[in-house]
Amino acid sequence: MVQLLRALTVVCLTVGFACHAALKTVSVITLPDYAPFGFLDNGDTHVVRVAPGEDSPVFKGFAWDVVRESFHEMGYTVELWVVPWARALTYLDNGRVDLIFPVSISEERLKIYRYSKEYVNTVYYRIYVLKEQPIEWDSLATFDGKTIAQMRGFNYGAKWAQATDIKKYDVGGIFQGFEMLKSKRVHGFAGYEGVWDIVLQQHNLEDEIVKLPMFDSNKEFIAASYGNPMAKKLLKQFDLGRQRITENGTMTRIKHKWSAVLSEQVEAPVQRN
Repeated sequence: MVQLLRALTVVCLTVGFACHAALKTVSVITLPDYAPFGFLDNGDTHVVRVAPGEDSPVFKGFAWDVVRESFHEMGYTVELWVVPWARALTYLDNGRVDLIFPVSISEERLKIYRYSKEYVNTVYYRIYVLKEQPIEWDSLATFDGKTIAQMRGFNYGAKWAQATDIKKYDVGGIFQGFEMLKSKRVHGFAGYEGVWDIVLQQHNLEDEIVKLPMFDSNKEFIAASYGNPMAKKLLKQFDLGRQRITENGTMTRIKHKWSAVLSEQVEAPVQRN
């Protein structure tokens, strides 16, 4: 056994970086139903180790491609965890995983998380309403005194946080929010364009529910808990990898791969009632 350990040590000293790189692993966690940024083909949980050059067999998405390729560029094997969002935050907070993505910045989150400098993707915020209900859109103030559904634990930007005259009702799922809207239990549903649109398509609700003009937008990043001693290093590794895949053309290929879906978010015609 001693001779074997000595032999392995000699090999590692000989090949140096290659041996070290083989041991580099980062665990990242995300949610299962966030298409087109990240989504499972089936189910709501998934754990897999993805070595450089490999991919998950069942998890896909623009944000996942960016995160995976960035860390692979830096020689890391990515341990991917996919669980519902509330559980993902708990796993991050208790140190079970290193990083979470994609997550936007808010004053509240800055108190507990460190963020990457490089962003993963961009989200656009809109209010979804029933097509049959006429609404004269001006701004978020249009809904002062009215009840608007919002996803529990999601960030909708500073303008939404400052809209304190709106009655905000938490829901646990996107389809649940649309069901409440259809039953007229709420006047609207605050959503992430693209993500919400895909759910509308899946449930054939596009002729019943429309979206108002964009009221804000945000970039989303990778984040780590302040309690993670490796946080600074891992976030820097992502930033460097993200810069490299931008320079070597990988980022261009990722954007081209998802261009048809992502372009709809900014090019879709504004729906007015």
